[in-house]
Amino acid sequence: MLVKRLGVALVSLLIGFGLTFLIVIAIGTTLEEYGPIYTFFTSLSIGCAIAIWLDKFAGTEMLPK
Repeated sequence: MLVKRLGVALVSLLIGFGLTFLIVIAIGTTLEEYGPIYTFFTSLSIGCAIAIWLDKFAGTEMLPK
């Protein structure tokens, strides 16, 4: 179960960073101009939202019912 939970966390953070990268490119700027702090918190926010869905479908039960 621990491996599955770590997998969900890793995948959600990677998807969060990927979506952040695409959003930053779509608005016509670079990650350097967007800033490392904003990039980190945007990736974390999107990653948490993705983790909620992955938790539900993977059945890891990290979140209480």
